[in-house]
Amino acid sequence: MSQQDRGSVIDGFLDQHGWGSAAREKLVDDASARKYFRLGRGFETALLMDFPPNAVSIDPHGVSDIPERLASIAPVLQTTTLFTDLGWRVPEVLAHDVANGLALIEDFGDLTFTRALAMGSIVPASLYIRATDALITLHRGCDVMAAGAAGANAANGAKGELSQAMAGLVTYQPANLRRQLASFGRDYLPLVIADDARRGHAMQEFDDLLDHVLPQCFDAGQTIIHRDYHVDNLMLVDTDDGDADCGIIDFQDAAIGPRPYDLVSLLRDVRHDVGIDIERTMMARYLAAFPEIDETAFNRAYIATGMVRNFRILGRFGWLARESGKMRYLEFVPRCWELILRGAQQNLPELADWVENHIPASARLAPVIPNDNSQPWTGK
Repeated sequence: MSQQDRGSVIDGFLDQHGWGSAAREKLVDDASARKYFRLGRGFETALLMDFPPNAVSIDPHGVSDIPERLASIAPVLQTTTLFTDLGWRVPEVLAHDVANGLALIEDFGDLTFTRALAMGSIVPASLYIRATDALITLHRGCDVMAAGAAGANAANGAKGELSQAMAGLVTYQPANLRRQLASFGRDYLPLVIADDARRGHAMQEFDDLLDHVLPQCFDAGQTIIHRDYHVDNLMLVDTDDGDADCGIIDFQDAAIGPRPYDLVSLLRDVRHDVGIDIERTMMARYLAAFPEIDETAFNRAYIATGMVRNFRILGRFGWLARESGKMRYLEFVPRCWELILRGAQQNLPELADWVENHIPASARLAPVIPNDNSQPWTGK
């Protein structure tokens, strides 16, 4: 469909739902085929999601194991319904046209947790309490849903699985996580180990270490995961009583995965140094809500999942810098390594040794981005 024809389809959709004359402001694109526009109509605002059918999203890291999730707006709408049913505050879908890949959704505004923290007028712990409590709500709902599905399936002589209760979501296993980590070897490691033979040897050792790390991610069981749960995707949303809810956005890649996945994404965030006191307090708050969880197993899974996630992020940042010229993401590389080494020193000293042996600090902090001059990144 031509851009002009697409524009006509969008105009018709907005006219149909009373937003045809609204002012439109294009928002920053994410790494997908989705585009967002803020619509203004007097004192009212809404967002238009434009997700053309069969558009190909950027997914160089194997995040989605179900290709159709990248090619249709329908799974996005289904995930919205699922999260709403489980008690999360996500943008309400006001209208949609699945055939044409359009949706009119609630506008949460611009006050992300990131901006709230930068303002300095809000106690940081209060934001992390909101975010942790939102995870508690979600996981309680998942536990109830999974128990109901298990009971129904048992009555039919079948085994109940969490994935059956969350139909359509990818269920992560160690193999899924290993596949995602291929990006670390492909897109990041060449920036810090130029020699092919040395890099191949390092990757073989890394793969062997993953045999120990990946199963540990699942030691505390599985639940639904947002997969990108951090302060940029959490928002303060006003309520009728004058308080503020934790609004959640950018959840399109939700999956079934390691139970600590979102908590460690929040508390060991490469974008923002949370602080060890807040991390410990929020972990204790979460575990107190689930006394049936083995704390030792949860801590082990938390540490392993955090390391795996940050290796994946390094691969993503390497790809974005090399292929898209988005050098700003390399600002977070030192923080990624800091968090990886913290986890390794806590629970897997062999991995810390691997990092020190193959990627010394000087290389970790100044990866070389291939270009005409092969200049190292200098943090600017």
